Amino acid sequence: MVCRPLAFSTACLVLPGVLLGQQPDTAPPVTLPPITVSVTRAALPLAKAPWAVQVVEQTDISRGRATWGLSEALAGVPGVFVANRYNFSLDQRLAIRGAGSRSAFAVRGVKILLDGIPQTLPDGQGQLTHVELGATDRIEVLRGSASALYGNASGGVISVWTEPTIPGRWSGELRTQGGRGWTKWQVTSRSRVGAGGLTFTASRLEYAGWRAHSDADLRSLGARLRLPLGPAWSLLALADVGDQPRADNPGALTLAELSTNRDTAPPLNVVTRAGKDVLQGQVGATLHRTLAGAGEATLTVFGQARDLENPQTFAYIRLNRTAYGARAVISRRGVTAGIDLQRQRDDRVNFGNVGGAPDTIRALDQLERVTELGPFVQGVLEVAPRTTLTAGLRYDRVSFAVGDRLIGDSAADVKYRNDSGRRVMAALSGSLGATLQPAEGLTLYASAGTSFETPTTTELANRPDTAGGFNRDLGPQRAWTVELGLRGNRQPATWDLAFYQADVRDALVAFEIPASPGRRFFRNAGSARHRGVELAAGLTPLRDVDFRVTWTYSDFRYRRVLDGRRLPGIPPHALRLALRLGGGGGGGTGSHGAWAEVETQYSSSYAVDDTLSRDTSPWWVTNVRLGWEGTRVRPFVAAQNLFNRMYVGSVVINAAAGRYYEPAQGRNLLVGLTVGAGR
Repeated sequence: MVCRPLAFSTACLVLPGVLLGQQPDTAPPVTLPPITVSVTRAALPLAKAPWAVQVVEQTDISRGRATWGLSEALAGVPGVFVANRYNFSLDQRLAIRGAGSRSAFAVRGVKILLDGIPQTLPDGQGQLTHVELGATDRIEVLRGSASALYGNASGGVISVWTEPTIPGRWSGELRTQGGRGWTKWQVTSRSRVGAGGLTFTASRLEYAGWRAHSDADLRSLGARLRLPLGPAWSLLALADVGDQPRADNPGALTLAELSTNRDTAPPLNVVTRAGKDVLQGQVGATLHRTLAGAGEATLTVFGQARDLENPQTFAYIRLNRTAYGARAVISRRGVTAGIDLQRQRDDRVNFGNVGGAPDTIRALDQLERVTELGPFVQGVLEVAPRTTLTAGLRYDRVSFAVGDRLIGDSAADVKYRNDSGRRVMAALSGSLGATLQPAEGLTLYASAGTSFETPTTTELANRPDTAGGFNRDLGPQRAWTVELGLRGNRQPATWDLAFYQADVRDALVAFEIPASPGRRFFRNAGSARHRGVELAAGLTPLRDVDFRVTWTYSDFRYRRVLDGRRLPGIPPHALRLALRLGGGGGGGTGSHGAWAEVETQYSSSYAVDDTLSRDTSPWWVTNVRLGWEGTRVRPFVAAQNLFNRMYVGSVVINAAAGRYYEPAQGRNLLVGLTVGAGR
């Protein structure tokens, strides 16, 4: 029955061009304005970047979308797989070319930045609790090995930027939206402060989950101060707070449960009240100076705090986390040099879970510290008018220390061994790339680089023998990546085509054991080879008519231990087709009037465990969005999963007791309205 949605989507993509009756532009093809990206560590024209880099604009992030997570915003980026668990307790499962696909919660293996402030901790784990996508201006995505630029857990980079403009006067807007079982509102205020500007954003999402035991309440506050300090100096200061007083965890289902009632939750999750209550905040400041000769220098300092109450099926976890760091970078005459320093302190205590409350006996009580120090240098050399070489080198030293405080427990009068200890993981990462521009608007590139990923503190602390301290048998995984690419930006078409291969050693593999259902453990499992092809193309045949296609082919296989087997959790084929009409659909900004968008996404089946004993079913999903872009009022209506396809949104890889499946939501109607004001 996949033909009906496909036929409908194809008709939606073809017929409007005929019905509009517009005349094609008669002007000759033109080259689009150059795009500069900062995710490459220095402001570098995209045409000279020897990596697969894509910029996601505000229209793709928030227009007609629920802005729940990155699965909406990054749907059009090839090589990026964001599996929506529909579980706000665990976050979405995000992977770039396979990196991060095995994450049991949060984001790992991928570096996340928010306005230049790292959201990825020195142990490689990233949290998105306080990232409000509705306030995002653009997202830059670097696909592939980036450890030479960012260090640990840089199998890819996602850099989120909020609104960069300084307002001429006060303005504000209210955005409200809702659907079946949920509502969200967002308020934004912009005001002038001297020669700079202050932006303040507040939002709240109330989610009455369609599955049992999946309710959530998410609140966020954010402020940005952009202040020029003279002709050469500027300051960006920011503060963010994310509060989730409730985020229930409905858990994953067996195939029998999925077939019988996909809205249910495992009884153990309900009885133990699995979920989380988390408060997280950050502050940061970046001082920027423009140097003579097109150079620049920046100094960034930041701090983060996280307070977590996390009842799980196997334990009740309390975690108090603080992290801070600094980055200093100077760029001049094609050379960028700098140093990153991050420190992390986790105060972790585990209890037994008694009906969703901690019992009186500690199962784990330890203080964990992680320090990462990473000096780096990168050079860009124009060896010819249309040929550029880029080389980078970075050394990282990641130090893990654990202090075991569970030496004795007077309540149980039991003596425990001291599992305190220290581990150091270090790596030298390098990259080399070249770009060639044989013609205006056309770039060929090739690159090679290394990356590494240490286990997170949570993964090191989750020992299969349930003892304290760190798992001494667990080490970092390393990868060597080569890629070739071609991109062009001549109207009416844009395209980006990439081929890559990554050889991964000591791959970190997740697994569960029957004695601790729902708890994830990790081991190093030989090596793997990731091969893939990525395509993103756009066509604007008529004004305000924009067609886009994204296709990803992923061939990820083990090379040793499980030789030749596919890696679970990633579909070999992923396809997205999208058509936009009106309202700046051709990529323009500031357009007014009606707009429409039809989007169809496809995923092939993929394995859910290393034995390849079970596969998910392939699926097609179609979304339709309609709206009006006005000066003060912008309403929209959207139908998500228009044909009510029953499919699996994400999986728990190598789950015990067959609990692999996290079902996706059925048909959902969204209605939203943005009202602006100003003077």
